[in-house]
Amino acid sequence: MYNSYLISDEILFEAKPDAVPYNYRISYKMAQLCLIIEMCCRGGCSLLKLHMISIGLSTKQDMDKLKDLAYDRLTSYTVVRFDPAVNHAVRYAVAEGLIFQQQNGLFRLTKTGKIYVKRIIKNTELMCDEKRYLFSLSTMLTEEKIKALTSLWRYSSAEN
Repeated sequence: MYNSYLISDEILFEAKPDAVPYNYRISYKMAQLCLIIEMCCRGGCSLLKLHMISIGLSTKQDMDKLKDLAYDRLTSYTVVRFDPAVNHAVRYAVAEGLIFQQQNGLFRLTKTGKIYVKRIIKNTELMCDEKRYLFSLSTMLTEEKIKALTSLWRYSSAEN
């Protein structure tokens, strides 16, 4: 005789939330952006510069390439990725009163943001690699270098 095996009970699947990787967490990105503005920007920081440095912090290879560009050891830097997490973190940081956008479009820390970033810098257990790298990068990656780089992209991508 033919036996048919059927599952008589219902099988239910419940979706469990996945853990968000640390580098996509808004709180981490806001802290990272505040560190970037504090340690790498004198008079403010463009959104493009925030993206470049944030992506530069992703891997050791990206860190090395960005530092080479900043220290004029590399003339072309073709990989710039625009991370939506950076845009979200900028919006949240503005809403939280940590940063503000100046009339010229550059972002700066507010008084609250300065207090926040000083506490991060003071804590030796928080974001050690990021602080070490940003200290070594310092203000060597200027807005002028970024403008020259974007001009190079425009003209090298243009066709006759």
